[in-house]
Amino acid sequence: MAPTARCPDKNRVSLPPITALVLAGGAGTRMGGGKPFRKLHGTYLIEHALANARHGCQAVMIASNENKADYAAYNCPVIGDVPAPGQGPMAGILAGLKHLGNDSDWMAVFAVDCPFLPNDLVSRLYQAMIAPQATPADQTQNPIRAAYAHYAGRDHFLASLWHRDMAPAIATLLDQDQRRVRAALQQANAVKVDFTAREKDADTARLFANINTQSDIDQLETRPT
Repeated sequence: MAPTARCPDKNRVSLPPITALVLAGGAGTRMGGGKPFRKLHGTYLIEHALANARHGCQAVMIASNENKADYAAYNCPVIGDVPAPGQGPMAGILAGLKHLGNDSDWMAVFAVDCPFLPNDLVSRLYQAMIAPQATPADQTQNPIRAAYAHYAGRDHFLASLWHRDMAPAIATLLDQDQRRVRAALQQANAVKVDFTAREKDADTARLFANINTQSDIDQLETRPT
């Protein structure tokens, strides 16, 4: 992967058209199923994810293998995993890249179980991704085609931004039964963007918190904001 980038100034570049993909297709077995429609602070997790996705993105898709009618109220395209369900988040990412419109080469990923994200996540990922490619040689020989967040000592591979050119490589990895998101990020020469050393966000204690169980929701609801 590319070297770690410190979180850049969000005001330095303008964003190209970026499409958001909300990953809502996980089984959520540790929660008893139905994770997107579990409530946190009175709001469904899918609605937290959609609110995050609308920061910096011009369009939003939902990746889910459940009943599409469940998401009808949100007026977003709902797509199934490619090549098939049950292959983890990379299958959702591949589906999203394959469904990008002609007006967007970039896709930002938002996991339904990660409700607290910086509002400028997308802009900072994009700026960090283009900053190292200062010369035409860099762009041709070793292009950066993805970026992901790092916060408080942990990598967050699904808080990420991808170029559409990564679709064939991800398809090949899945054909080889390599389902780890990290493997795709390595092939994308992804840059890790450190969100820790930056100006203080609101609600820093909960940023990038991951929800896997009902207990996780209970703890987040009782944690001071």
